[in-house]
Amino acid sequence: MKKNIFIAMAAVVMMIFTGCSKDIELAGTKWKANYNKTLTYQGMDASVSMAFNLNFTDATKYSLTTSGTMSVMGMSQNMDSETTTGTYTFDGEKGVFDGEQTFTYDKKAETITVEQKIDDEELAAMFGTDKLTLTFSQQ
Repeated sequence: MKKNIFIAMAAVVMMIFTGCSKDIELAGTKWKANYNKTLTYQGMDASVSMAFNLNFTDATKYSLTTSGTMSVMGMSQNMDSETTTGTYTFDGEKGVFDGEQTFTYDKKAETITVEQKIDDEELAAMFGTDKLTLTFSQQ
């Protein structure tokens, strides 16, 4: 009898821990990240505000739409909205866009983080860094 109770309790504990894993499926989900920064452009302070909308269209394809505004000396200029498409792989924690750009999923925070290297030296100097980190939240 004790053996049966022990086996039943072990099964319940296993189901509890197995049920808590909460793996995420990205297919069909939409994510958003915002980037706001004041930077120096040709000796003038400029304010940049950008929105990134990431859509995982299926199990292997995504689209990313970028839009934004740049303000210099009280004048604002909208940046043209641009959409790119590509493929991705994802193992539940880490992924890769187009075979080269890595991203990670944080289960606890429920966010996707992408760290983009800025290769252009002038652009990196303008942003004050050679990396742009974007944190996406599910919409």
